[in-house]
Amino acid sequence: MRWVLRIGAALVALVVLATGTLWLLSNRALARRYDVTAAPITIPTDSAALARGRHLATAIGKCVDCHGENLGGTVMDMGPFGTFSPPNLTTGRGGSPARSDAEWVRTIRHGVGAGGRPLVFMPSLAYHPMTEADLGALIAYLKSVPPVDTVLPPTRLGPIARLVLARTPEKLLAASAIDHAAPFPDAIPAGPTAEYGRYLTEIGGCTFCHGPDLKGGIHEGPARGPRLRRPDAGGEDGKLERGGFPEGAAGGGAARRERDQPVHALAPDPAHDRRGDQRGVGVPEDAVGR
Repeated sequence: MRWVLRIGAALVALVVLATGTLWLLSNRALARRYDVTAAPITIPTDSAALARGRHLATAIGKCVDCHGENLGGTVMDMGPFGTFSPPNLTTGRGGSPARSDAEWVRTIRHGVGAGGRPLVFMPSLAYHPMTEADLGALIAYLKSVPPVDTVLPPTRLGPIARLVLARTPEKLLAASAIDHAAPFPDAIPAGPTAEYGRYLTEIGGCTFCHGPDLKGGIHEGPARGPRLRRPDAGGEDGKLERGGFPEGAAGGGAARRERDQPVHALAPDPAHDRRGDQRGVGVPEDAVGR
């Protein structure tokens, strides 16, 4: 019996040590500060730019997926990963009425908040390749959104999120993986070209999940993104390869229906991309870019 108690005590001590180490390493990643000077950009005010910005926020950059249709913020319960509160981006109560243009640039393009703190779950790795014109249009639209009064609870990081932060912080802290000194990319004419399509896959986050070559990306965590197959790669022309989502996994249902569509049916319409007539995730309050 005594040896059983000893083994039990050793296991408890091991769990406490592992938990403490996990907490220490994850907090170290969160505590790192980034000295970023946002490049000054011109924020347009014309209707065409606002429409483009709305299109970027809703259909391409998908800001609304985390911050809500009205950009007033949401609460995302992700189980052991944590509870995330993507902030209120409007000027309403609970929002950010005094955010400067430089702060918008630093938040979106660099994933860095006030005081140089890294923003958790902010997809700036996808937004960093955005052209200066598109970033300006996006900021112009975000600044034009009507105020919404939403006061959100602080984000709580669960054990899985802290494990990710301890092992590979760049997966949750884009600021740790971005070249903050890189200039804006050259403008790319909108149109049905491979170059413009590649640009949309980057700023739209396709390559983040499906990988830079679109062969399937995330191997850790939930079901990996389906592999995107070219018409000349065998099988049915222009369709998403089956088998990307296991039965019963997250991303089943609608995702399985979507993957049976031709790839061109899932791609943004270049005409819509120019008009911008499409429809319309966070962490501790001090790490989301308020």
